[in-house]
Amino acid sequence: MKQEHRHPFPLYGKLLLENKILLLLAGLLILLGAAMLLAQHLAAERVAAEVLGRDLLVEVDRQQLDRIALRTAVQASIYMIAPILLVLLGARAVIRRAVQPLKRLTRAADEISTGKLDALRGFGVHVNCWEITGCQETTCEAYMNLDQQCWYIDGTPCEGYDSRFPDKLPACRQCEVYRAHRGDEIVQLADAFKHMIGVLKASREELVQVGDFQKRLIRNSFNGVIATDENDVVTIFNLAAEEMLGVDRSEVIGKKSWRAYFLDRFERTMDLPLSHERVRRVRGFRWVKSVARREDGEEIEVLLSGINLFERGIHIGKVFFFQDLREINQLREELLRSERLAATGQAAAGISHSIKNILDGFLGGAYVFKQGKRLGDPAKMDKGWDMVERNMEIIAGLVRDLLNFAKDRTPVYEDVEPAALIQDCLTAAGLGQEERIRVSLRTDDPPRRLRLDAGGFHQALVNLLRNAAEAIPDDRPGHVRVELRSDEERVTLTVSDDGQGMSPETIEKIQGGMYSTKGSKGTGLGLLVIQKIVNEHRGELSIESEEGRGSTFRIVIPVVEEPAAA
Repeated sequence: MKQEHRHPFPLYGKLLLENKILLLLAGLLILLGAAMLLAQHLAAERVAAEVLGRDLLVEVDRQQLDRIALRTAVQASIYMIAPILLVLLGARAVIRRAVQPLKRLTRAADEISTGKLDALRGFGVHVNCWEITGCQETTCEAYMNLDQQCWYIDGTPCEGYDSRFPDKLPACRQCEVYRAHRGDEIVQLADAFKHMIGVLKASREELVQVGDFQKRLIRNSFNGVIATDENDVVTIFNLAAEEMLGVDRSEVIGKKSWRAYFLDRFERTMDLPLSHERVRRVRGFRWVKSVARREDGEEIEVLLSGINLFERGIHIGKVFFFQDLREINQLREELLRSERLAATGQAAAGISHSIKNILDGFLGGAYVFKQGKRLGDPAKMDKGWDMVERNMEIIAGLVRDLLNFAKDRTPVYEDVEPAALIQDCLTAAGLGQEERIRVSLRTDDPPRRLRLDAGGFHQALVNLLRNAAEAIPDDRPGHVRVELRSDEERVTLTVSDDGQGMSPETIEKIQGGMYSTKGSKGTGLGLLVIQKIVNEHRGELSIESEEGRGSTFRIVIPVVEEPAAA
């Protein structure tokens, strides 16, 4: 329990300083007068005793002597009180004048505490250091500065002194300027107050500048900013928010909640921890795609993030940042159209070159077939027909890749056995009967069923396996490794080979599209089809390769949850 402090003399504690001094002085004078009266009274009694004790011719009445002593004491008291009153009146005037600066300093301190930082302007006598020392350093911070004394001011170029307060103060105490100012402690205290006021002014100006900058930054930000108080009432609504939501800030601030524009479910996500620091905890959510409701009822797509604001553990409000995705989506669509046009031109050139090579193969096969038929050579006829069939397979694959690349499709998910699906892909890629190329397969142990788009997954894996097999030179054996791993969030498919490998420049070219490392035998569409399938599954495709050491293609796609029961 807090103990209340009580002054031993309550009435005395409430008196002003000048009245306390007067009270003490009056008390001393009264005590002095009383002592003098007592001494005089004792002296009168002693004289009367001496008179009564002697055998005199004149008889004196004892009562008359008492009256004389009392009258003498009263007269002495009157003669003594008058000087005391005069002394007190004179002392009162002197004390009032003496404590006047202190009273003014007290009033100024009260005004300073309310924000009036100019309350001490003109208090005391300023010591002009440039006049005392004859200094003509007009660039000095103290020159013509009548607000603060020179020993408080940073940057003064006095020789032998530190340029910053308070390090230079000990040396300044030996300076003639400082000595000229000594003797009046109240004025020195006021000077210290003025220095403190100067620091407060500088801090306030800096805070005002920072605050104005932050206000302009928030006001003119390209992102929408909506901030609320602890009751979810909007307190900040910037220009971007006005434009995106179609409402003036005067109709929102202090009147509406953030729920008027965003989904209520974000109330829960605002309590998710963004950091786990002990001192500073941040709660909210990072950028997510959502919708915002305009004032006219239209819903627009936005990218939204939010932060819960706390001050010393107390909730003080929320702030939301959002971007209008309409323009971004429009720009993305225009970019996609431009890329498609460019890809179409590039694809047309590549396909034309591929078709030309295929037609050359057809013409060559037809020529060999016709020559064998004319000469009646069945072997030449078979060779020519084999050439025709081979080029038919090439053009069929080209048409299939073109169709797969051109048409849009939505993944159809189903429960599959990954090991069986991979075996089918190996057979379709022609690696099951290839003795020169060894294939190794690794899957989850124990194996687990996954929900995958079997058609798209099959097509992508077959293309990867064919590319891996064709990357191995014909004059040596090779090894193709297939690995399928999954966890609660993603499925990772890796296809590696120990073939020729690729340089970083080659990787950049094949990722750009319509580039093949197979020369006239390839079209470059295979990897584009794989990338398209990966994009349809919201996944990622990465390539790692080194010349002479082989290549690794890795596909990562998110796991699709089981469909909800009807």
